[in-house]
Amino acid sequence: MNDSPDPVDPDALAPLSWAGVDDIVIVGGGLAGLFCALKLSPRPVTILSPTPLGDGASSAWAQGGIAAAVGLGDSAEAHALDTIAAGAGVVDENVARMMTAEAADRVADLLAYGAPFDRDLEGRLQLSREAAHSERRIVRVNGDLAGKAVMGALIAAVRRTPSIRVLEGLTAEDLVTEGRFVVGVVARPKGAAKPVRVIGRAVVLATGGVGHLYAVTTNPQEARGAGLAMAARAGATLADL
Repeated sequence: MNDSPDPVDPDALAPLSWAGVDDIVIVGGGLAGLFCALKLSPRPVTILSPTPLGDGASSAWAQGGIAAAVGLGDSAEAHALDTIAAGAGVVDENVARMMTAEAADRVADLLAYGAPFDRDLEGRLQLSREAAHSERRIVRVNGDLAGKAVMGALIAAVRRTPSIRVLEGLTAEDLVTEGRFVVGVVARPKGAAKPVRVIGRAVVLATGGVGHLYAVTTNPQEARGAGLAMAARAGATLADL
């Protein structure tokens, strides 16, 4: 009979890099990264951005508004059904239902962070109807300025939140791994010859899309898939690119 303990797999142990480190590192200063940082508050967060917050972010260019079932008589299920129908067979129904179920709460979050959505004379959210929506469920800011206004509100909220550290002028180049763990980011300060390492308990990639991999796009030039490339090199499984 062997009473010796089972061998320990070093890859299952917490990385030594984590000693004394509590921050979650978020790569990207657009809407997704800022919103994630605010939702994690008061947990310590470090945001890495190659430019001042919001610069180069697609969301700041967004016109129109945000769809959410916040009106009387509307429902998340009706929103989901409209979305699935409009997708004509290419919508992941579980994802559509998850997003429409959360949409009203996320609009409430944005309001709490200072997003100045249009209101009617009685103070209620002013709702528009567009595209394939069967109800009036689009919240707007001054008509078509929702993207810029929401980004401005989130940037201000981030800058006044003590638990969020913002490091601007750092371009993420790769992920740092130890065994099966991602433990940080390799980032290059603007104008520097050598990169630095920013260690974190977890890393969130909020680096935008891939529009500028194509010859014709309306995306800002920063949307070139850098975050997806870093994830792939670290071993992530990518889907629906």
